[in-house]
Amino acid sequence: MPQLLFARNKATGTLLLALLLAPPVTTHAEEEPPAPDAISETELDELEGDPLAADITPVLASEPLDPCDRTMDTYDYDESWYDSTHAVVNTVFCEPALWFDSFYGSDRVIAEAGGTYVRWRNDFILTEGQGFKFKTNLNFSIELPRLSHRLKLTFEGDEDQALQDVLPSEEEEQETNTLGLRLDVKETDRSYFNISVSAKPRIRARYRYTYPVTQSFLVRFTQEIQNEKGINGARTRFDFEKTLPPNKLFRATTEGFGSEEFSGVDWSQAFSLFKRLSQKGSISYEAGIVGITKPENLVTNYRLGFRYRRNIHRDWLFFEFTPDVTWPIELSENRETIITDRHSVFSVLFRLEIHFANTSARKYSDHIY
Repeated sequence: MPQLLFARNKATGTLLLALLLAPPVTTHAEEEPPAPDAISETELDELEGDPLAADITPVLASEPLDPCDRTMDTYDYDESWYDSTHAVVNTVFCEPALWFDSFYGSDRVIAEAGGTYVRWRNDFILTEGQGFKFKTNLNFSIELPRLSHRLKLTFEGDEDQALQDVLPSEEEEQETNTLGLRLDVKETDRSYFNISVSAKPRIRARYRYTYPVTQSFLVRFTQEIQNEKGINGARTRFDFEKTLPPNKLFRATTEGFGSEEFSGVDWSQAFSLFKRLSQKGSISYEAGIVGITKPENLVTNYRLGFRYRRNIHRDWLFFEFTPDVTWPIELSENRETIITDRHSVFSVLFRLEIHFANTSARKYSDHIY
């Protein structure tokens, strides 16, 4: 076609060729001004390693669904000033706590995230007097949309793994996860209630209520009742969370568990101080105590340690390094006799953790805090 044009009129062909190669011309009115708050990829890479960049939120091409933002909620009653205040407090406080819980892959995130969430942990543990051990743990929550968006297929244990990481534990106390179903009965910005059944067999009801006391202090109450293999039990838990600038979160957790299987209450107390080093790295300083109230009130174990966690290679791959020391005592089966006196035990944990997620309702990974 260009050859025909040149054959008929060389001047016309030259003009057409020039028009084809010329860059498009835009007027000043058509030019789109650059977004004043946009951050380039280079600047974003620099911010990823800067722990002081927590107050800077990049402008994304498409805004993700923010699970913390309660300011756009609508209600079937007239809102007052304290409703707006409550929404702002929920939003401001939620963000740092959500970042740490999401980064550490806590059981609460897996339970309350919409869609599918899978966590696979591989632990390499070197313990004084016991040598080297390897443990693997798979935990998942899969939404079943064809049946109900509230119904999920689960593979989990009885206790919160994030709390158990902080508390001292004995090898014989390690449990295996079981397959089950969980029904999310009701969920609001403050409360969450579900009922689950598992193949143990076990049926359990869990209620959680979160109350923001101030803009930087939050209290979370969790109550569980269960029947496992015909034995009734109940677990009560309080979490106290305080944000500390810059980029820190302090959490204290108190828990008690009672069962028809034994007298008294098994109790625990955990303290964690999280510090965000960068978008891909965090460290936590941990202390935990466990004990019993009967046949006598006794602390059975103490623990001190720290945990360094790093997102490596891909956004779904994590590495942890955790040295700690515990001071356990060993009791007889009826808990009436101390078999081994208190002694110190040093250990080091190396963890490789993989996440698979399709959290359509709550996109935890889309947020940069």
